[in-house]
Amino acid sequence: MIAIYSVDVSADTTVVTTAETVLATLSGVSSQRAGQSVLLEGDVQFTTGASTTSVVLRIREDSLTGTLVGEAETDTILGAAGSTDPYRITAQHSPAGEVSGKSYVLTVVQTAASANGSALHATLKATTNP
Repeated sequence: MIAIYSVDVSADTTVVTTAETVLATLSGVSSQRAGQSVLLEGDVQFTTGASTTSVVLRIREDSLTGTLVGEAETDTILGAAGSTDPYRITAQHSPAGEVSGKSYVLTVVQTAASANGSALHATLKATTNP
């Protein structure tokens, strides 16, 4: 059975220069059996700060200091620094055991930023695959 979990954050989140910042926290993800994979998808509408050259998205287990799920997604900014653009990341978590009430976080960090950025909207979705 496929289960879908999601969180949608519409409040602006300030990202201080080059600090990794949590944009969305998705809690309560559970699987039906051991070894069932979890597909994670994150979307961000982000305004970069001055001098930013790239945006790095990550999905982590549990919290800002949690284990990275999959690989970080580094994207060269689409427009000039200070522009607002969409960014996306996907990752797959394949735990050895069953997960129950698991949390995942979507984070962002700006590279080379000399001013704060702002996430205008963030979404994190988890789908457990049969």
